[in-house]
Amino acid sequence: MIKIAILGCGWLGLPLAKHLLQSGYHVNGSTTSIEKQKKMIDTGINSFVLDLDNLNNDLDEFLDVDELIITIPPRLKNHTKTIQKLISKIESSTIKRVIYTSSISVYGNTAGIITEKTATSPVRSSVIQIIETEQLLFNNPKFKTNIIRLGGLIGPNRHPAYHLSGKIIKTPNELINLIDLEDCITIIEKLIKTNITNEVYNLVNPYHPKKGIYYNECCEYLKLPLPIFNDNPNPIIKEVSSEKICESLNYVFKNNLILS
Repeated sequence: MIKIAILGCGWLGLPLAKHLLQSGYHVNGSTTSIEKQKKMIDTGINSFVLDLDNLNNDLDEFLDVDELIITIPPRLKNHTKTIQKLISKIESSTIKRVIYTSSISVYGNTAGIITEKTATSPVRSSVIQIIETEQLLFNNPKFKTNIIRLGGLIGPNRHPAYHLSGKIIKTPNELINLIDLEDCITIIEKLIKTNITNEVYNLVNPYHPKKGIYYNECCEYLKLPLPIFNDNPNPIIKEVSSEKICESLNYVFKNNLILS
């Protein structure tokens, strides 16, 4: 039985942990509160409460696995330092491969067809930390790493239409670059089953309508007030390609971005 640890059982990490557990994996999962830990224990996940600001505590049991999946967002000011501390623990563990959930935000405002070969161009400090973390993991010879750069996450009770309803969309002619939770989970499990290492993958659904058209249709379907469009005369037309992951895993994305 392959043993997996998931650092950060939040919106993505928790359903991923549940899915992997149902698929027959042993799963260690981390959370930041005892209340969340109790809910995780009820699902059968081997749960740990970890303080991400202080990873000096004993992580030996949590990291006594074959693979580690890191799903914590870079919201901490010391995100890079946190990963550095974590790496020192990984080096002395049984972990052979790390999967780090990054973000397509590393490409910044670059326009055109975006592939994994496109240069990173961060525009926020949090994104700089993501890139630094990618490099820290990739450059460590003690274990293998895969980076998956996620598009905007959508899924149950999470869709930009709820936030954009009735608000001004300043970039209606730009393209959506979204990824559904179900695709994320399926692809990560497929990746676990392979021997692929030291690769970067974009995870974005190949459905790329204009934001104005897409969110208008979504709000209509959800019976929400429609957005207000205020066109930017210089839109950044960016289409993030997932062709590489599709070819590597022989994967076909689901039609789960179309609500109607």
